[in-house]
Amino acid sequence: MTMQANALAGRMLDQGLAAFEATDIARRLAVGAPDNLASLRGFFGRVPQDVTAALLTRIAADGPGVTEADLGRLRVPTLVLGSAEDYIHPMAYAEALAGLIPGARLIEVPPKGRDRAAHVAACQNAILEFVEGLTHAEA
Repeated sequence: MTMQANALAGRMLDQGLAAFEATDIARRLAVGAPDNLASLRGFFGRVPQDVTAALLTRIAADGPGVTEADLGRLRVPTLVLGSAEDYIHPMAYAEALAGLIPGARLIEVPPKGRDRAAHVAACQNAILEFVEGLTHAEA
């Protein structure tokens, strides 16, 4: 599903939230990734609507402009965080990204949609431990 949900929301802003929530994508997000759905719902209240629609459509169509070869040439400490219930940024993407970056550290964090506090705490702890490891490695 990845960026398809963003693109669909962008195309449907003028039809309204109820129309978007009636789609298969929105129904799947409601079950499997409620936090992703909550984020997309927020776009339906943003103004100006045409700018928001264009932004969502561009985000969905635009890649980062970084090749796998570019990632393979990185020689900096890298932390990749992923969550199993993020349809916009699937765990498989985090795993693939970490696999392409030499020496990258991959940590799976709890889904934000299930327990926001646990998600935030896990992200903060992972980042702190990662940075502390860098600091101790330099000492």
